[in-house]
Amino acid sequence: MKEVHILNSLEEINIVSDPTRLKIIMTLGTTPKTAQDLSDVLGVSRSKIHYHLKILEQNGIIEVVDTELINGITQKYFLPVAKAFIPNSEIFNKNLEEKLFTFKIPSKNYDSFEKELNGLIKKYSESDDDNESYQVQIYKLS
Repeated sequence: MKEVHILNSLEEINIVSDPTRLKIIMTLGTTPKTAQDLSDVLGVSRSKIHYHLKILEQNGIIEVVDTELINGITQKYFLPVAKAFIPNSEIFNKNLEEKLFTFKIPSKNYDSFEKELNGLIKKYSESDDDNESYQVQIYKLS
């Protein structure tokens, strides 16, 4: 499972923002579940769960991570493809050029990183009336 999956279209954002699909993704978390498991937990019919699982799987939001044959029926176990889903900023502003840097910081080093980052923010936040600028975002992933 990846840490982050970038949603690159409004269609992908719409797919994950459907209330039932969002509940499915959140319920799956990091523990593989079957359609029946999801139906039981969410109180939604199995046919409705299957419908939404198919859409999520076809669009690369979830994947089958295991199968099990029970009484001649194949049970599929699903997981999201990532721990977090983030919209690509370019979807909302075609003038942005995205430069994506992904790295992990051990929690024991975060305080030091944050102190250095605050120094960099202060250093580079001073306006120089340049028309071009960059926006930096940091996400904490649990």
